[in-house]
Amino acid sequence: MKSNPMLPLILIVDDDLITTQVLTGLLRGAGFATVSAHTLTDAAALVRSQTISLILLDVHLPDGNGLDFCEQLTPTIAIPILFISANDDVTTKVRGFAAGGVDYIPKPLAGTEVLARVRTHLRLRAAYDSLADLQAERIQRLAVSQQALMPLAEELPEARFNVCLRQALQAGGDFYDVIPSGNRITDYVIADASGHDLGVSLWTASFKTLLAEYATILHSPLEICQIINRSLRRILPQGAYFTTIYARLNRSSNKLTLINAGHPSAILVAANTGSANILQQEGDLIGIFPDAVFGILEVPVQPGDRLFLYSDGLVEQAGSRQKGTAHLMEACQISVNLSLKNAVASVAASLCDNHELEDDIVLMGVEV
Repeated sequence: MKSNPMLPLILIVDDDLITTQVLTGLLRGAGFATVSAHTLTDAAALVRSQTISLILLDVHLPDGNGLDFCEQLTPTIAIPILFISANDDVTTKVRGFAAGGVDYIPKPLAGTEVLARVRTHLRLRAAYDSLADLQAERIQRLAVSQQALMPLAEELPEARFNVCLRQALQAGGDFYDVIPSGNRITDYVIADASGHDLGVSLWTASFKTLLAEYATILHSPLEICQIINRSLRRILPQGAYFTTIYARLNRSSNKLTLINAGHPSAILVAANTGSANILQQEGDLIGIFPDAVFGILEVPVQPGDRLFLYSDGLVEQAGSRQKGTAHLMEACQISVNLSLKNAVASVAASLCDNHELEDDIVLMGVEV
C-alpha cells in the first residue's frame, strides 16, 4: 500500500506476525500510514528508502538486538524510536533510553496507550522540527543583517579592495570593514570574535558601531583601537575578545600604518619584484586588558603593491598556522599577475577548496 506523503509514516519492527497485524490495524484505523519489517536488516532498508516519522521497535529480533540497532541509528537519523517488548524490567528500559529510545511500551499492548504515546512523540517531533526551521530562518536573517554591515568592493571603488568571506555557520565572528577616513586615506579592518557559535556574531555589530563613530581622520589607528578596547571591555562577557588588524593606507603619502591586536600579520606583495613579505607584528587582544599594548608598524608602499589581510581560519586550514602562512604567502605571490578580484579568489581557493570549513574565513586584498 502506497502511503499518503502528508501522513506520518510509522515503521513497525517486530518478528511476531500477530503483534504486527494488531499494530498495523490500530495505527491505520487512527489515520496513520504504516510499513512493517520482521528483521533489523529489512528495517534498515526501509529507513534508507522511505521517510519514516516514527519507529515501533521490538527489543529481540531474529537477526539482532533492537537496542543495538537503535544505538547505531539515532546518531545519524533523527527518528523517534519507541521500544515494544514483553520484557518489562527496569534494566532493559534504562538500556533502551540510553540507546536513544524516547519511550518504552510493554506487551501486552493496550491500544489506547499505544496511540497516546505515538501521538505525543509525533507532536514533540513536529514541534522540534518547527523550532529547527525557525532557528534556520533566524540564522539566515542574522547572516543577511551581518553581511549588510560589511561593504562590497563595488560600493567603494576608490578603496581598491576585494574580499572573500566564508562563514562556517552562515553568521559568525569574523568581520571586516572598509572606511574612507580622509582625502585619499582609507582604513581597512578585519576582526575575529572569540568562539565559533552564532552568539559571537552579535558582538560584531557593537564593533561596527564603534568603528562608525571613531574611524575618522580625527583619530589615529592606534587611538581608534584603544577607544574600541576601552568600550568593548565594558560590554563583552568575561573571556570574550576580538583579534584585530587595522590598516590605514594613505595613497597621497604612500604610507601604510598597521595596528595589530593579537591577529595574524599582514602580507605585502611588492609590485616591482612580485615578492611576498609578512609584516610581522604582535599585540594584545581587544577586550581583555585595560592597558592593552598593540603592535604598531609604518611601512612605505608604492602604487601597485598589494596588501593581504586575513583571519586565522584561512591559515589554520592547512593544519598548522605556520604551514598555512607559508602556503598563503606563496599563493599571494603566484597571483601577482591576476586582477585583484581574481587574485583574492585564487588565493582563497588555494587554501580552502580541499578542506572542510571549520571556522569563518576572511581574506581581503588591497591594491595601493
